[in-house]
Amino acid sequence: MFRIMLIFISITSCATLFGQERYPFFTPEVDSICSNTLEYVRIKNSLLRQQYRINQEAVQIEQTIEMLNENRLQILEEQEIIEGELAAVNRQLDSLTPKRPDGPKPKENIINILNERLSFHGSYGLNINQLALSNWAAGGENSFAGKAFANFTLLDRKKTFEQKLVSIFAFGIAGYADKRIEKQDDKIDLTYSLSLNSKTQWNISTVATFNTQFANGYKYPNDSTVISSFFAPAYLTLSAGYSYKTKNERFQVFLSPLAGKITFVMNQDLADQGAFGVKKGYYDQDSIWVPGENIAAAVGVNVIINYKQPIGKNITYTTMFNGFYNYTEKRDDDILRLDFNWENNINFIITKYITTIFFVHLKYDHNTTFPVYETIDGEEVVVDNIPKLQFKESLGIAFVHKF
Repeated sequence: MFRIMLIFISITSCATLFGQERYPFFTPEVDSICSNTLEYVRIKNSLLRQQYRINQEAVQIEQTIEMLNENRLQILEEQEIIEGELAAVNRQLDSLTPKRPDGPKPKENIINILNERLSFHGSYGLNINQLALSNWAAGGENSFAGKAFANFTLLDRKKTFEQKLVSIFAFGIAGYADKRIEKQDDKIDLTYSLSLNSKTQWNISTVATFNTQFANGYKYPNDSTVISSFFAPAYLTLSAGYSYKTKNERFQVFLSPLAGKITFVMNQDLADQGAFGVKKGYYDQDSIWVPGENIAAAVGVNVIINYKQPIGKNITYTTMFNGFYNYTEKRDDDILRLDFNWENNINFIITKYITTIFFVHLKYDHNTTFPVYETIDGEEVVVDNIPKLQFKESLGIAFVHKF
């Protein structure tokens, strides 16, 4: 078409050159149409070239996609091969590993469970007192005293209940210039408590306490008369009631309206004397000796109070009160049927391992009596035996290790 138009235009142009007139249809409108037609032809040619270029790019993209699909298939085949080899290796490993016997899964190690629940802490050390005199006008004698002590606490705490075991041990002696040695402290105290946790600070609790000593006690300065020994006396108290403690656990109270207390006197000589409230031995109507009983039981009210309060930066005050009121024992005298044990400690921390300890101990046992003397005809005579308030105080330097 394009060539025909060019021939037609050439013929018409030549007619003019040879002096002939142009055809009448070559008007301005026809010239405009021809010009537009040429413009559209150029546009069409440009679009054809673009279409050709785009077709070439599409072919290249299709070739690239085809190549990528081939690579993908190759990778999938390699992955399938690797997975097959891995499964074979796993089967080989399973064949080498001993199979677990049929049945329920083994329970978790009880040691690991206890380690998560239990906490164990305490302290132990040595308390030393020393006195040296030389040409001292006021009098006195050289002395040296030492006491070994250990305190341990084992706590098992769960959401529903809490159980706690507290053990306190102490043994101290004093040596004097005349080479005599006296026992100054001797204690074995064990306390076990079980509390059911509630949403309040009051909990139902049971408490068991046991108290005795390690070695014989003598009526100093006479070291031949035994007045106490291991399990003579020993006290076992079983109580049930309510416990209360503050959120910081510095103040704790246990109240038991019904508690049982058992006194053991396993030294028969002391039991025959009726020491510590047991029934003493006697001669019956046939003059046959009936040995004293070794056990005495009582029922009463038990109260235990523990309190700990820091005083300043390096000073701590702790106190423990344990009281038992016997409301089943019948007595004809006016002696108070109350037994209590009240210990007070003030610790002055000097360094990590050195502490000054001020200790005050008050004790009253209505079944532990002391002689009352009167002077008759110039001689002191025992006229009665009554219970008295027992008091002990000490101040010394202690080497302590805590964990």
